[in-house]
Order: sequence, then structure tokens, then C-alpha cells
Amino acid sequence: MAIGLNDLGLVCSLGDSKQSVMAALSNSELSQPQLLTKFDKLGNDGTEFFVGAVSATLPEICEPHFNTRNNQLLLTAFKQIEQTFTALTEQFEKQRIAIVLGTSTSAISEGENAYQQFTDAGDYPAHFNYRQQELHAPSEYLAHITGASGPCYTISTACSSSGKALVSARGLIESGIADVVLCGGVDSLCKMTLNGFKALESTAGEYCKPFHSERDGINIGEAAALFVMSKQPAAVRLCGAGESSDAYHVSAPEPSGRGAIASMTKALQDAGIDAKEIGYINAHGTGTPKNDEMEASAIQTLGFDCLVSSTKGVTGHTLGAAGALEAGICWLLLSDFNKDEIIPANYPVADLDEKLSPIRLAASNSSGKIRFCLSNSFAFGGNNVSLVFGN
Repeated sequence: MAIGLNDLGLVCSLGDSKQSVMAALSNSELSQPQLLTKFDKLGNDGTEFFVGAVSATLPEICEPHFNTRNNQLLLTAFKQIEQTFTALTEQFEKQRIAIVLGTSTSAISEGENAYQQFTDAGDYPAHFNYRQQELHAPSEYLAHITGASGPCYTISTACSSSGKALVSARGLIESGIADVVLCGGVDSLCKMTLNGFKALESTAGEYCKPFHSERDGINIGEAAALFVMSKQPAAVRLCGAGESSDAYHVSAPEPSGRGAIASMTKALQDAGIDAKEIGYINAHGTGTPKNDEMEASAIQTLGFDCLVSSTKGVTGHTLGAAGALEAGICWLLLSDFNKDEIIPANYPVADLDEKLSPIRLAASNSSGKIRFCLSNSFAFGGNNVSLVFGN
């Protein structure tokens, strides 16, 4: 069943609104990722990281135990859809309104700062509460500000978290448990993930280069993307979803693309369409040697004949928020915000790796009417999700 995605709120390194993110994606100079990727904190060993940081001023939250960067990002996204959410939910009881989010960091940065003060001064900040770091914290905060009292939970499966949140939200509506679901994902920058991915030798030396011949890893980013999902008619719909778990390795993708092929195949079957009907693929495209090789092979194996790009070169890899952020990019491309019918380029565009399986990587911004988009999110442990969006 196709479910309506009635509105979208998002904030990332590209902007803090639908309009600003769409304008950035339409910018032909996005081939220079330094325009949008910020230079940030020192790692534990003095390493400097390139990150997809949000530069917008975020709202302060009056309740100290809720005032975390994760929740500030989430509030920024929610304010963009508040009017739509209010109009859609006024006819329903609060227990018919659900919340499903994906995250992987919650408020770890606040915990890091609190522990640093404890190490230096022997006490924690007055406003610090350990519960800020719980994975449920962003969902709890969203329930607090909306009054929603239906199912409220967080999914944390690393980089597929918020993609899976959309699938779970659809399940709540289809099963009759909820009438409206706020769903999406949020993650904020913290030293734990920066240094953790560096320890895995997965971070890029400078800027992330998805599908590039000189790709050497990821840039970590931060973002929030939040959808209003319901059965009500919508210009953009979630038409199909596919999940798989190949359990190949704790951090490396299965080389043949078995899990990716399974999730994409299931998503197409669920949507009732053929691979040839997909007009654009937003690839997982992390810029790591192994992921891009595997994903290109999987896309080529299934016979897709559409333009493919990764937007992680300009947003960074936003971890638990990545599935929802890239679903949001697909939403924008299918919506009236994409007046020029832009299909975004793969960033950066130069020197694409000719050793990869042949797929139609978008070497520059293109234009064309898209009816269906596919978005891939692949995570640690071979936990994969593919989503089909259409109008």
C-alpha cells in the first residue's frame, strides 16, 4: 500500500528548510564540496576531521534536560511541518498519533562535554541528565512537544535506522494502530563517532568522494529529517520498501551485494514496479572503497537504467539520520519544490572510477521528469533497507 508523505522538515549541512536544501542541490557549483562541508573538531589523537556540520542557528529548548543538539535539530525540522501536522491530527485522538525515529548518537556529545567537566572540575554540569543520551530521548522529546500518546519508539540499526523508521511507521498505519505518524531520523556530531570511524579506517583524509577513483572513506555529518505520514492524499508517497539482513560482517558490506540486491528487489516488488521505471537512485554511496564497489555491482545486476548519485559528498554521512535525509532528498525531487526537475549530480563529479560496474552515475546536474525514486541505506551487520518513492 502506498502511504502519503504529507510534509517534510529537514536540516543538514545544505540548509535548514526545504527551499534552501533544494536550492543547494540545484547549484551547479556543488562539485566543490568545501562550500558545504565544514571543518571541525580535533580527534583524540589530534586528527582534524572534515564533517557535514549544520551551520544554521538552532533554537534553544527551555527545559534543560531536553536541551540537546539532537533535539534542537529535531525541533528545527518539526517547526517546518507543524502546521501540516496540526491540521492532519486535529480530527484524531492523541493515542492515534505515533512517533517513530531513527538515531545512533542521541545526545552523546552532551555526555562527552559533561564527562570532560567532571574530569577537569570534579562535578557534572547542573543541566546534565544521563537520560539525554538514551536512544529513546529524541522520540520522547517529540512526544512531549506534540502531545502524541500513541506508539513512540526509536530504531537504532546504525546507518539504516531512519530508513527503517519509515518502514515501521507505514506498518503502524497499515495495521490500523495509528492514523498519523511523525517519522524520520536525527543524529548530531560527536567525538565518539568521529574517532570510532577513524579507528575502523573508514574516514576520508579530506573530502568524501563517492564512486570516485580516489575515494578513501566517509565524512561524518549531522541532520534531522522528519515526515508527516498518513493515509491522506499526498503529492509524494512511500510506494515500496525492502529490508534484508545478510549478517556478513560487523562493519564491512557483503562483497557480492547479496543483501543490497535483496532489499532493492523487495522494494520494487512491494511497489509493484520494474527496475526500468525508477527514474533516479540516491545511492548509499559512502565513498568507502568496499561500499561503492558493492553497490555499483548490485545496481548494475538488477538492470537499472536511470541516473545514480550519492549526496553524501555534500551532506556527509549522517549515520542514523541518513536514511530519512536521503528519503527527504527524494521527496524534494518528486515535489513542487523541484520546479526545474533537477536530478542531482554525484558529488564530487570529477574522475569517476571506471573500475566499478557500469552504472549511470550523474556526472553533472541533469533535468528530467521523475516518477519513482529509489533510496538505499546499508548499515553495519548487513542491515539494509531500500525505499521507493513516487507521485
